[in-house]
Amino acid sequence: MHFVPSIKTAFAKPYFLVYSLLIFALPFVFSRETNELYEFPKITFLYTVCTILSALFLSGLIIKPRKTSSLPLALVLFLISAGISTLFTSHISTSLFGYYSRFADSFVFYISLAIFYYIGVNVLSKNDVKTLFKVAQIGSVFLFMFALGQYFEPLGFLWGGRLQDRVFSTLGQPNWYAQYLLILLGITLYEYVFRNGKVYFIFYLVQFLSLWLTFSISGLSAFLVLVVFYLFRILLRKEMVEEKSGLLLRFAAVVSVTILIPLLFPGMFRERLNDVLIDAKKVVSRYTVVLAQTGSQNNLISDPGYIRSGLWKGTLEMITSSPKVFMSGNGPETFPYYFQKFRPPELNYSSEWNYVFNKPHNYYLETWAEQGLIGVLSYLYLLFFMFKRADKRYSGSILAFAVTNIFGWPTVAPAVLFWLLLISTGRKE
Repeated sequence: MHFVPSIKTAFAKPYFLVYSLLIFALPFVFSRETNELYEFPKITFLYTVCTILSALFLSGLIIKPRKTSSLPLALVLFLISAGISTLFTSHISTSLFGYYSRFADSFVFYISLAIFYYIGVNVLSKNDVKTLFKVAQIGSVFLFMFALGQYFEPLGFLWGGRLQDRVFSTLGQPNWYAQYLLILLGITLYEYVFRNGKVYFIFYLVQFLSLWLTFSISGLSAFLVLVVFYLFRILLRKEMVEEKSGLLLRFAAVVSVTILIPLLFPGMFRERLNDVLIDAKKVVSRYTVVLAQTGSQNNLISDPGYIRSGLWKGTLEMITSSPKVFMSGNGPETFPYYFQKFRPPELNYSSEWNYVFNKPHNYYLETWAEQGLIGVLSYLYLLFFMFKRADKRYSGSILAFAVTNIFGWPTVAPAVLFWLLLISTGRKE
């Protein structure tokens, strides 16, 4: 069995070819000529490809009308909630097109992804979706090359820029890169451990080393959840002793690599762990001003945990500030306009005291603040729907993605993979 289809087969399926181009190329799209180097070029590329797909699909329906699939209720509810909050927003252009300068998570962004889903579920087979994830797996190797160039001085020519303490490849930020990798790692681990796909062990080496070099606490936390999830699946499987021993042996190989890589490349993990412990003490003790003035405890890199606690506190106050916000939100992408009123004073003693916060670093709270209770419940229902309907090879990816959203939010490239997972739930054959 070939890992990817032949070029002849790909060109015989124009929709599959366009989807392959999007899945493979999107993570690599960036520009030094725009204010936002990564997200804005990516979203522009996504809109362009979705426009091409729409033209192809509509032309095909006009030439040869046929019955098409309907949208699942979970997705319809989420789009309706986004539409309602956009309708009643005070910043209509921002809610429609997004907050400067990334423009993701807007109503137009959701509609584009819905188009991506709707066309995909009507033109792609179940095997096509599997192959598209294989295309993404191959792409992860090239992303890894960029990451190596960012971290290791002898390979700096691969990146052509300043060396980084935390890699982000061409995704823009370490946490964004980590989220993208975790979606692929969920599939990689399943294919290697449960299906004995030996080539996936190579992908695991590449993807976990990439994830480790992001030194993303949120990414590594989601990875830990993913590993525990698969361990329970192994232990709960009712199989012959010989089969289960093979699963455990491959899982042990994964664990060995997972331990070996941090030992070989400890990097800035000590500093990151130091910051996590300090942030925890700040959050628990609340002696923020004293610590800041005396300097008795200093973060070696940053204080993301402490910053997030302040952001979440202010966001919850925003959510409960009025029945309208609680139920329907302020409108997509309007968080930075409203948060300043609810910004906790303790954030003035963080390393980002002079930042304008445009995200609460928790996608569930963000969705609640911008789309209301209806929006966050519809999104949680969408996740539940996907997890329940998904093929076993994708369930770990959905879980890991959901965990990363506790500490961050979906950017363009991970969002496209997430909606590709949604397409997989709509394919029965």
